[in-house]
Amino acid sequence: MTNEATTVQSQALDPAHYREVMGHYPTGVAVVTATSADGEPLGMVVGTFTAVSLDPPLVAFMPTTTSGTFALMRDADAYCINVLAHDQLELCRTMAVPRPGKFDEVSWHLSDHGAPALDDAVARIHCRTHDVITAGDHYIVLCEVEGMEVSRPVTPLLFFQGGYGGFSSGGLSAKGDAGLIESVRLAEVGRAQAERVARTLGCETALLVAANDHELTTAVTAYGPNVPALEPLGVRVPLMPPLGEAYVAWSDDVVVDAWLRRASSQEPEVVEKYRRRLAAVRESGYAVSRQRELDHPRYSDLREAMREYAAGDLTPVRERAVRSVISQSSAFFETIEIQDGETYDLGAIVVPVLGREGRVALCLRASQLPGGADAETVRGWISTLEAAAAEIGEQLREPRRAEYAAFLQATPGDFMM
Repeated sequence: MTNEATTVQSQALDPAHYREVMGHYPTGVAVVTATSADGEPLGMVVGTFTAVSLDPPLVAFMPTTTSGTFALMRDADAYCINVLAHDQLELCRTMAVPRPGKFDEVSWHLSDHGAPALDDAVARIHCRTHDVITAGDHYIVLCEVEGMEVSRPVTPLLFFQGGYGGFSSGGLSAKGDAGLIESVRLAEVGRAQAERVARTLGCETALLVAANDHELTTAVTAYGPNVPALEPLGVRVPLMPPLGEAYVAWSDDVVVDAWLRRASSQEPEVVEKYRRRLAAVRESGYAVSRQRELDHPRYSDLREAMREYAAGDLTPVRERAVRSVISQSSAFFETIEIQDGETYDLGAIVVPVLGREGRVALCLRASQLPGGADAETVRGWISTLEAAAAEIGEQLREPRRAEYAAFLQATPGDFMM
């Protein structure tokens, strides 16, 4: 009776529900490598690698029974299990594609045990087949360990709820926090100008500075008369298209390409659209967003998504949902030409603060601007922001250059890579 009931329940189980529930358990990511019968290197990504036994030392991985790569490596004399590091997502993506020549794109060497070993993996386990067991639509490949080493003691790459990430420990944040402190100190240089602009325009202003390689943070805020304080200090803004244009537009190709890779769509026409927008922002000297409630998603949806992102602790599922709203908000950030006779409801105006060698040190943002502004008013707002940004930049280069030097030391040139 019990076996029959179990079989019926198994047959009725929705595969999507199975994946959703199991997705709440994180797994490590490894690449199993071997050589084919003709000596060609082979590799497959697995999230099912596990320790099995200490005496004798056994490990296992579980490829699908339909895996063409495993079919080619099944009779190999040696395997190498390469545990990937948190910064090897691109390597993971390369090795996950079953195509010839992919080892030409990665750094590897032949181990003493006879299998390809990936350079810069966290750890490598050298083994040979002990037994292969069929288990439903997967094999359980038991392997006898012949050697193992930790080659790079860093946090591993994890797979959770359909997304990749790394393990974060509070004890590892000191160095990042020190760099962030220097960033906040840098923003304090422009507090007087931010407060003056807020009073003059009757709006909210903020100075944004890099928090890490993929986010800006609000380091200074100021408010004009009767303007509600909506954004607390420390709010993080993801550097992903279409956000962060004013910060990225003056950067080199390496930084620009990293920003473009974070776009939700990598279709060539989409990427090219964002590249053109960066060029337009650099040519005009500022970036704007428009509040157009008739669009979908609404501007209020974007604000809500930004609040959820800033709150942190998002699971991969929620982060993908938030990023989807952000990516769909592209219409709010379209390049516009301020034309006489038109009126504008602007969400924000952002201008860069340029420091040494034209590098963007800060962004000065004005938001909560009065609606229905005519062209002359908008041009006046932009001029006021640009003048304030120029003053802050001059301070960074001359009277307060010590703060800027400390910031540059804490955030090197490849900070956004």
